[in-house]
Amino acid sequence: FRVERFAREVAPLVTSLRDHVEDLRESEIQRAAARLETLDPAAREVVEQITRGFVNKLLHEPTVRLKDASGSALGELYADAIAALFALDEPPSSSNE
Repeated sequence: FRVERFAREVAPLVTSLRDHVEDLRESEIQRAAARLETLDPAAREVVEQITRGFVNKLLHEPTVRLKDASGSALGELYADAIAALFALDEPPSSSNE
């Protein structure tokens, strides 16, 4: 019960992190839209699948570690670090980085 409760406490942070990175992924796809125009729909879907898969693989381990450490001092440290490193507690930047 305790582990489940702590995992629910970090769920909004995990959701925010995943949403943030997905927004970045979509933004990069849009930036490359002109170059992707020449691809047929099947090839464009492959690009989408590859980039989605990359995002999921990249975020999997940090998400698992955050959930496993939730409810501890280490979990708080991880949560604070993720929020700070990805500016999740700040309004989105209007500049493209």
